[in-house]
Amino acid sequence: MKTLRFFSLLLAGAMLLGLAGCANTPHKSEIESRFCADNEILTYEPVDFEKTIVTIGLYAPCSLGPIELAIEAEFPGVDVVALNQPSIPDIQTYAKHPRVQKDLTDIIITGFVKDAAVSGEIFYDLSAEDFTSRYNQSVLNDLSSDGRLYQLPINNSVQGIFYNKSLFEAHGWEIPQTIDEFYALCDEISAQGIRPFVPCFKYSMDGVGLGFGNRAVFSTMEKREQYDLFCNGQASCKGLLEPYFAVHKTLYDRGIVVEDDFSSSLTQNRRALYAGEIAMLPEQLTMFSLYEDEQPACEIDFFGYPSDIPGERWMQMSPGRSMALSKLSMEDPDKKQILLDIFAFLSTNEGQEVLLEVFSGLSSVKSAQANLREEFWDIQNCIENGRIFFADKIGNDLHNQTMKAYLEGKLTLEQVIAETDALIKNISAAQKPEESIGTATEDFTILETSSFIADAMRNATGAEIALIPHCVYYKGNFAKFYEGDVTMLYRFYLRGLGAEDYLTTYEITGENLKALMEHPIINGEEINAMYAFSGLAMEYAPWRDQNENVIKLTLADGSEIEDTKRYTVAAWATSIDESYIASALAVHSELGKNIDLVTSAVKQEETISPAKDGRLTLVWDRD
Repeated sequence: MKTLRFFSLLLAGAMLLGLAGCANTPHKSEIESRFCADNEILTYEPVDFEKTIVTIGLYAPCSLGPIELAIEAEFPGVDVVALNQPSIPDIQTYAKHPRVQKDLTDIIITGFVKDAAVSGEIFYDLSAEDFTSRYNQSVLNDLSSDGRLYQLPINNSVQGIFYNKSLFEAHGWEIPQTIDEFYALCDEISAQGIRPFVPCFKYSMDGVGLGFGNRAVFSTMEKREQYDLFCNGQASCKGLLEPYFAVHKTLYDRGIVVEDDFSSSLTQNRRALYAGEIAMLPEQLTMFSLYEDEQPACEIDFFGYPSDIPGERWMQMSPGRSMALSKLSMEDPDKKQILLDIFAFLSTNEGQEVLLEVFSGLSSVKSAQANLREEFWDIQNCIENGRIFFADKIGNDLHNQTMKAYLEGKLTLEQVIAETDALIKNISAAQKPEESIGTATEDFTILETSSFIADAMRNATGAEIALIPHCVYYKGNFAKFYEGDVTMLYRFYLRGLGAEDYLTTYEITGENLKALMEHPIINGEEINAMYAFSGLAMEYAPWRDQNENVIKLTLADGSEIEDTKRYTVAAWATSIDESYIASALAVHSELGKNIDLVTSAVKQEETISPAKDGRLTLVWDRD
């Protein structure tokens, strides 16, 4: 059930000698107990316990393979274990939870944590380390607080417009030199039955509006200062953001932006760009790493937002990903120097090259900045000509809904300005502590939480069986319940599901049920992972080779799964490949999304505990 990329093959090959899996004894070490638990699967790749285990927590969609290989090549005594993390919109708030802090990995890759108090609790202070002198001081100043430095920049990202270069070349389309040429190009592309330009307004509208309208919005220093004050709730956007509102209205009135763009999936949009169904996609430069990981058949490229001056294009720059060391991990004397040595290596040109292979963007290491990638030609053009701008985010997700009402004609320009001003001023008041929806009697593991969700899916639909991918970046669960109040429900958002991808009851034959449990397919690709389940019983070996993971599979009562019989299976739409499905019986849109389902299930039970019903037996060997 494994689709192994090149780096995975190398990693596996490096561990064949002397690695048989976890020791099946009552005296397993603490690290073995963590990775070979009876009730958890943290990684589907074998861990080499003869080496120093260094964990990397990832709050971003990418493959850490090149970083793993580079670190392990530089430090042969280290085994890097990458652990994807739940979908967290605000790492600052999330990291305040004491039990979250206990679960943090050795190295944490995330966005910038502005709250110095939070950083001081969870991150190690790097300010005294010699390797920090390799970075641009101005960038470090932005990341520092009271002389302390808790995070190092991995990349600076820029927002511009990705386009399907292969599609452009096939149709003879050229990169627009002005905004009027952009509109004309969109009309020409639309005439071919292709969506010309598709933003994902589910998350943010700022990049598009400021990208096209930045020359007018930021035309003077006074307006720049007004924008900063506005974002802090200390000034109005009147007399400032009218060009921002106008460009969005033009895009909508011309049919370039449509209502569906307010609920579309960025993942699905990206795949549609590859398929030639979308010609242009506004996004952060970091999408290049996903493109390289996914390796579609097309070629893509990247350019800035055109303005009303021919040949003048602009890009918005923003801090990208940062890396930090866990304060708790640095208290381990056997690991502290190794972690510092890894950070010193990642701060060299060689280390930066590997980091930027994964996280597309611009390095902050002085010696590495001279080597921009060929694909970044228009970024170089914008930098050299001073056409890079910086801007804080406008409000939160509520701003998108206000803008939607304006574009649909439900609000006038004066009203949308007034509502936007009110939104910014009320943001701090709106950020009240999240109320608890129930109580957990103890900490769940992620796997126990996945099983809880599967039970909720089965109970809500009445299906015989329910399946949800466990510890899978797209469409899978990474969240866990902690003892005490059940909060932070945003963690149960499932990445990669579209607006219409609801919980669905399918019919699946017993033969295909057995096949999909051994060979999960997500987004058309077989993955190395397991479905958490309800209504079944399974003996499973996560670290064994293909076709050997599922040792035994029955119904929950131990009865045999009949190959020709059709079983009802509840799953989120698109989380089971169509090749396994006999028919779709019901779409349960009334249940909402996974966050809604989990919320309802916890509220109904009020007090929750891990199932501990023996449905899954894990076997930690490779034979």
